[in-house]
Amino acid sequence: MHPWFVTGLIDGEGCFNISISSSFKKSKIGWVVQARFIIELHIKDLALLCKLKSFFGGIGTITTTKKLARYSIVGLNDIINYVLPHFSNFPLQSVKIIDFLLWKECVIIMANKGHLTLKGLKNIFYFKSAINRGLSDDLKSIFPDLNFGVRPIYKISSKSLHPLWISGFVTGEGSFHVSINSRNQVFPVFSIGLLIKDQLLLEKIQEYFSFGRVYLSGNTAQIKIFKLVDLLSIINHFNSYPLEGFKLYNYNLWVEILKLISSKLHLSQEGLSKILSLKEQLNKWD
Repeated sequence: MHPWFVTGLIDGEGCFNISISSSFKKSKIGWVVQARFIIELHIKDLALLCKLKSFFGGIGTITTTKKLARYSIVGLNDIINYVLPHFSNFPLQSVKIIDFLLWKECVIIMANKGHLTLKGLKNIFYFKSAINRGLSDDLKSIFPDLNFGVRPIYKISSKSLHPLWISGFVTGEGSFHVSINSRNQVFPVFSIGLLIKDQLLLEKIQEYFSFGRVYLSGNTAQIKIFKLVDLLSIINHFNSYPLEGFKLYNYNLWVEILKLISSKLHLSQEGLSKILSLKEQLNKWD
């Protein structure tokens, strides 16, 4: 896996977490801190997570349920030696970079044994309060005198997006759909939907492809590309910088539909039947 592909995938599906639990058996100050790097995908992407684990030198563990597969790295030395260097050299592009940088501060404190002292623990609380959903209500009630960190403002990078970052991110967040109306008109769509906080990133992706449009609705933002000529250009990108996992399988089905439309075969009953058959197989995650 290319490092930029990995960063794109993590921008889409990864999580940087600090777990704090009470335990006087494991800690003299009564609290145990653990840094976690996690990515969770559908069970059909188990092979992709195995490939990701190999990319990170075989560290971490993969666990599965009936529908989900999770890759976790929790060993402090593994995080210091593998996770931090990767994202320092190939930075996250989404608003998730804020969580990573705050999480990194906690890891540095832990590397210096600060989490074993009450002062160091409170410093971790300070950064954790600005990560993801912040501190739990239980921790806030136990430590009412805590100082809460201020979440930095997200500033999107001025550098161009790497093509393989695009493919990694789309592997995590992209959607390839086809709709057919009552008049048997076929409408293929490529889209990426995110929360409004990543509007700037979507606009940068739209700028990369040079077509499509970003739509805003409530707390969400979505880039949609539906013109056939633009979609055919997207194929050129993914032929050069392939997707991976089950998203690649869906993409290939979608491309077959695009080819039928481009050849006008969707106007015949035989061609429409082929499209309907392909559409039945598209996005079947369950």
